[in-house]
Amino acid sequence: MSQIWKYLYWLDDAQMEQLKAQMQARGVEMLPAKQNACEILLADTGYAAPSIWQIICKFDAAPWYEQSPCAGKYIVASSQALPDNFQPCLAATISPVDFVPPVAVSEEEKHSLINNKVFLGRVPAKWGSFPKETGEAIVAGLGKMFGSQVKTFGELLATWTAVHANFVCPAFRAGADNGNAPYSIADSTHISSCCVELFNMLGSSQPLLVRPCIGGVIVKALEKDRYYLMQPAVKNG
Repeated sequence: MSQIWKYLYWLDDAQMEQLKAQMQARGVEMLPAKQNACEILLADTGYAAPSIWQIICKFDAAPWYEQSPCAGKYIVASSQALPDNFQPCLAATISPVDFVPPVAVSEEEKHSLINNKVFLGRVPAKWGSFPKETGEAIVAGLGKMFGSQVKTFGELLATWTAVHANFVCPAFRAGADNGNAPYSIADSTHISSCCVELFNMLGSSQPLLVRPCIGGVIVKALEKDRYYLMQPAVKNG
């Protein structure tokens, strides 16, 4: 098992104020995310306010956040466990791991995932509803910056969606040696909103092997194409 890199907590307004006061008393500075929630991973302790999801991630991560049990809460990432009184708020830990996907996923398999009834009952209605010009700009940018061969935003969105679907209704798992964990079925260039799984907005009770999305890579919060093990917190009672 890899060493824990970050502890992740979801806090309500009162809990966040309590944490700020405790950290200030200890002389600990917390990094506030400015545009992208992934920025919280750049410091020993960072946090993102609920409003963060409406900036860069309005059309991809935000719909998942808004329909999750985390809606309205702050996300906090810390290199060390927070004081014991915040233990009930621990959602997950994440650790970088060495993992190589065992198989390539075909377009037919992606579409099967997307059309799974379980996933269709879970995917937010506003997911991926980018304005046409924004979608086109994303495709062009990925081609220019990372050599993506995707031609249309619809094609890109299908891959983004299949990645999430494999965590909601897994068809591809890592095997017994890796906890039978579902994993990201695309490379970072063609992944969006990895925070949905990495911050455990899905409320998963099983570990997940998550690759960074391209946004997390661009802000240098996560390593491109590296897998991170999201281990859900064990809840007592």
